[in-house]
Amino acid sequence: MLPSKATVASQASPTTSDKVLPEWAKASVWPDSRIGRRKTEMGLGLNINTGSKNFLPIIKYDARAGRVFRVDKVDGISTPVDITKKFKAVFDFENVEVGYINFATGSAPDFVMVPLGNALPAIPSENHKQGMRMSVRLGKDCGSDCRELAGTSGAFLASMEKLHDEYIAGVKDNAGKLPVVALADTIPIESGSGAKKSTNYRPVFEITAWVDRPKDLGPNARDAEAAPAIKAVPPSTGSSRASAPTSRSPEPAMAEDEDFG
Repeated sequence: MLPSKATVASQASPTTSDKVLPEWAKASVWPDSRIGRRKTEMGLGLNINTGSKNFLPIIKYDARAGRVFRVDKVDGISTPVDITKKFKAVFDFENVEVGYINFATGSAPDFVMVPLGNALPAIPSENHKQGMRMSVRLGKDCGSDCRELAGTSGAFLASMEKLHDEYIAGVKDNAGKLPVVALADTIPIESGSGAKKSTNYRPVFEITAWVDRPKDLGPNARDAEAAPAIKAVPPSTGSSRASAPTSRSPEPAMAEDEDFG
């Protein structure tokens, strides 16, 4: 586990719980700038949207359904594509960010992030939750492009903490390489009771290989040109909740991976 360099409690809001963000995501020195916002803070104290800038397309893990989705633009509409069963990607743990995220319905998410190793700021609002963000490079069977992965759910963060521990342990013997990660399983976690009973699914991510950094997965991949829009008929989605994926055996580990070589 990546050790903390200083106590963060004095910088966090008294109403903020430290139980959500994993210990490895707490850090030391908070810089003067807020890294990761999708807005530019001007000298007049105004927030101006940088709407003309291209942002990396996303993938997301839905903890309520236990599934991974690639979100594509289909005729200008954000369309989720289920890539759960074939999910494989290079995770850029060298440039992971932590902080606060507000996934507001009907608007772009607001990120207040810092690189791992810096302390968290005070929570921006009651709508922001502690979370993490990184760039990934999808395998050939689920997109073959660079995407942004971010999340705030406890199930997701707990899994990422374990995966980060495995990355730290494995990178010692794989200097200069990044891990190829697959989704091996999901674990149902029930909470509440009666009418308030709910089930979330904790992902079980596993490192299956180590590869050289893909050429298109640079430190600033998030600011690369967006993936081209897809001209297609959006799939039928319906309103029913998706079932959790069945478990599958992970692929055997290997020194290199043909998807990313």
